[in-house]
Amino acid sequence: MKFYQLSRADRLTWLKQAGYLTDESEQRLLAQTPLAEAVLSAMVENSLSEFGLPMGVADHFLIDGHEYFVPMVTEEPSVIAAASNGAKRVAASGGFQTVEVSHLLKAQVIINGVTNQVSLTKRLTDAQSAIETVVIEAHPSLQKRGGGLRQIEINHFADGYSELALWIDPVAAFGANMANTIAEAVGTYIQQALLKKDEQVLAAVLSNSGEKMTVTVTCQVDFTQLATAEFSGQQVALKIAALNHYAALDIDRAATENKGILNGIFAVGLATGNDLRAISAAVTDYLCGANRPVLSTWQLDQHAEVLRGRLTIPLPVGRVGGAINSLPNAQVSLELLQHPSVETLMSIIASVGLANNLAALRALVTNGIQAGHMALQTANLAIQAGATGEEIGWVQQQLNQHQPANLALAQQLLQQFRNRG
Repeated sequence: MKFYQLSRADRLTWLKQAGYLTDESEQRLLAQTPLAEAVLSAMVENSLSEFGLPMGVADHFLIDGHEYFVPMVTEEPSVIAAASNGAKRVAASGGFQTVEVSHLLKAQVIINGVTNQVSLTKRLTDAQSAIETVVIEAHPSLQKRGGGLRQIEINHFADGYSELALWIDPVAAFGANMANTIAEAVGTYIQQALLKKDEQVLAAVLSNSGEKMTVTVTCQVDFTQLATAEFSGQQVALKIAALNHYAALDIDRAATENKGILNGIFAVGLATGNDLRAISAAVTDYLCGANRPVLSTWQLDQHAEVLRGRLTIPLPVGRVGGAINSLPNAQVSLELLQHPSVETLMSIIASVGLANNLAALRALVTNGIQAGHMALQTANLAIQAGATGEEIGWVQQQLNQHQPANLALAQQLLQQFRNRG
């Protein structure tokens, strides 16, 4: 029996026996234990309850020579299936490879009222050693863990604005709070010790640009892994490359292709307790400055008979800190991923995005996106119609045999099922 055909309990048992989950984590996922009242109240203001979303796992991922079962949280039925589908084809062709990864967070001290940029630059440059000391004193534990300030930049803008950019290594965390703490400490120091006349620190805060918190992953897919009953693998590869090239020319198509990539990235980000707003802001900033409006690149290699894929994306994520430490299921997700370093986590998340991208493009240029999507979406239609228990599977099966499937038909089929009993 295939992994996706197992019952939920059997899947959890399999993952425990394979060493991906402890007994405690298996039992937690089986019991679906809610957050404790104290944790709930501490995490959000005016707390009411939890908001549940389905949590699943994508299989077949081979990344830098390591196999992974990747946890994903999503309400969309086809996202996990598509990730597994794309990953299986890539794994059979050698797997995903990490080309480059960086994990530096930017903190900004924004100054206005600047009339002499040369003078300000000299004062800030001469005080670099003092600024480095302020950073260490603001967050001494960061230095002890091997992180800290890595680079200082001074940038000038029109209308009397300047920026002191502090590039910080937050180690295993995303680092938003530590960046804010450091920025405010440096801002206070330069206001008191360095600024003159009308120069004022306007704000001191992290930047969500993600400029130096990026990862690049690649893969290749053998033509044989792309073939369908109707098209050869070479034909499918050519169509995928052509559609991706079109996305580079048309921002409306690029937006949809990027959304498909983010389907996977957001699902893993959510499962691991990371900040989706930060990821979204970083991706937006990256695309605004990029030459291509689409995040991925797919190119044909006729000589090697493979389709080559590449994805570069900013991923401001961590594996410790904030909600990651507070949410038990985020800890279970990291356990499933074998407690990766933050750089490895970035590679895993990006690989899932590229896998989802491959699966979507292959579907689009062959059978169309609705064929596979609606086969999974019919379960939601059955639930919306009021089906429960074994009714859901029966109604879904019947819906998949009728086109088009809709809520009215689901309600009709459900009534037929109940009338039989």
